[in-house]
Amino acid sequence: MKRGDRKSTCPMNLFLELFGDPWTLLLLRDMLLLGKRRPAEFLESDERISTNILTDRLKRLEAADMVRRRGTGQRNQVHYLPTEKAVDVLPVLFDMALWSMRHESDSAPLQSVIDRIRTDPDAYIADIRADITRETAAA
Repeated sequence: MKRGDRKSTCPMNLFLELFGDPWTLLLLRDMLLLGKRRPAEFLESDERISTNILTDRLKRLEAADMVRRRGTGQRNQVHYLPTEKAVDVLPVLFDMALWSMRHESDSAPLQSVIDRIRTDPDAYIADIRADITRETAAA
């Protein structure tokens, strides 16, 4: 986002301008916790994002240096790799998930993800970071 487009330089405002809609955080969840990389994989998520919203949010994430767009070598195939900046959002995603489980009775988390968050979140982040580093090196 360009500096002139910001409402203010308040840290909370800057965060909300990037993450203030559910789709952006859900895409990061899918990339970071579920390993999704291709647009077709994002479209399969339970939340049913539309293609135009998906395209817009991926462009926003790319412009914010949260993801890198890569060609796969196959015609019209791209995938998106989260950057270090995206990985730095993981503690926020973890806290949001734990809060929701505590306060929303119909929360249905992926138990394997929640177990890792509760057991050793720092080790989980390190594992995700290592996986992304391997993917980036191979791309």
